[in-house]
Amino acid sequence: MRRTQRYLPHIVVFLSSMGVMIIELAASRIISKYFGNSLFTWTGVIGVVLAGISAGNWIGGKWADTYAPERIMAPQLFAASLLVFGILALDLLIGWFMGRSGGSGVSFWLVLQSLLVTGVLFFLPAASLGTISPVMVKYALSQSDRMGGTVGTIYALSSVGSILGTFLSGYVLIPLLGVRAIVFVVALVIALLGVWVSRTTSFLKGTSLGVGWTAAILLGFFLWGIAPAEGKGKNPESREEGVLYMRDSPYSHITVKNTEKGTKRILIMDGLIHNMHDLTNPDNLLYEYERIFLALTETFLRDPNRSTKTLTLGGGAMTFPSYLARNFRQARHTVVEIDPKVVEVAYRYFEVPRTEILHIHTVDARLFVQGKQRIETPWEVIYLDAFNSFSIPYHLTTREFTQGMEKLLHPEGILLANAIDIPRYGRFLGAYYATLSSVFPHVAIYGSPLVDRDRRSTFVLAAARFPIPYEELRDSQGNLVAKRLDPVIQEDILRRNGNRPLTDDYAPVENLMIPVFLDMIR
Repeated sequence: MRRTQRYLPHIVVFLSSMGVMIIELAASRIISKYFGNSLFTWTGVIGVVLAGISAGNWIGGKWADTYAPERIMAPQLFAASLLVFGILALDLLIGWFMGRSGGSGVSFWLVLQSLLVTGVLFFLPAASLGTISPVMVKYALSQSDRMGGTVGTIYALSSVGSILGTFLSGYVLIPLLGVRAIVFVVALVIALLGVWVSRTTSFLKGTSLGVGWTAAILLGFFLWGIAPAEGKGKNPESREEGVLYMRDSPYSHITVKNTEKGTKRILIMDGLIHNMHDLTNPDNLLYEYERIFLALTETFLRDPNRSTKTLTLGGGAMTFPSYLARNFRQARHTVVEIDPKVVEVAYRYFEVPRTEILHIHTVDARLFVQGKQRIETPWEVIYLDAFNSFSIPYHLTTREFTQGMEKLLHPEGILLANAIDIPRYGRFLGAYYATLSSVFPHVAIYGSPLVDRDRRSTFVLAAARFPIPYEELRDSQGNLVAKRLDPVIQEDILRRNGNRPLTDDYAPVENLMIPVFLDMIR
């Protein structure tokens, strides 16, 4: 018993610190499905969790000075377990509210909303876990006369637990179990620690309370496990409106959903719609930028039976690469998508053709480009389709990456990239135009024929080594799809935003997109 009491605080601090970091990693996933996965949401998660830990450390220190550790250690752990478990209930409540509000949470108050939701969900659980270490330090000192060694060992174990929790959650738990399951597990482990502590310190009342609470957690885990799980996925043939699939992957929170009475299917990643698919007509491209891609492709290639090569960086549900595979059958199409789970979902739910002319690589687009620098047969068309309205991987926007794509492009090839911005500001559009212009001698911007200077618009930037002569783009039926951006508007954008390209050292894409965030108040 004496040896158990001596090492009890070390084990409790180690496991509770591991739990804090697991919850922090889970927090990023839970928040991302409402507000996306960006610098803003990560900043909020880290700030809230650190604030909770700091407040908990301060409160725990006060408690350690006021109460005997043996009397409060078990109640602390049970309270922490209850608050961690409460994350699940609050998440369901917030999810219901966000669904009822009809949006993804992106609005004028996006950052404030995400910070508020993060605080509601995670401040108290982090604070409760933060109260544990000071009390455990006092208890450990009561079991040893080696003050420096005892305190140093406990702090070291706290750090090791945090490190292990980070690696364990990122590499194993989230991909294997999913976010909700690991919250259950953390709550269960903390509750079991409370039972152990209460038994070790002869706090019998706490023992019976802890056993009951632990049983309640296990019952909740069991009921959640046997409930109809969207993560298992419904039949891809289903046309019923609603969620078909929901799961966390190593890279994002993935949702597949039927909308508009089952006529359309959408892929949602981290709370943002990435692809829309027409279930009644797979060749009906629903996104404006995809129609501009197609118009430029048809204008550039002219003959759909021409033997050529295309490369798409950023696959998602692969609605556009699938169109290419169905309609440009003599070409060879390569797609790069970082998330293998997204590829599985695309094949299962979005009618991606299984054909030998469509090759899919699951790797980061930048690593793929770097690894293909010495190819013998370059690509005639490269599509960069990795930019979303609120989620832009900055490492794919830089001059260095653009130089890598330029090396993969046929001398007579063309690079097409989509972007969203407001012409009145054009901060990202101007910066990315400057980036492409620093590598390619000719860059053109295409947008809707009805571009509104004051509204969010979708643009496609075309870059090549040769002049791009097309002023208007029409589809195969002769309908006007896009026009070259008005030179007056383009000059105004470039004049106001300068000519500084994005680089690996300077790519503040989140700040450049702030006006687009703010526009969502409309």
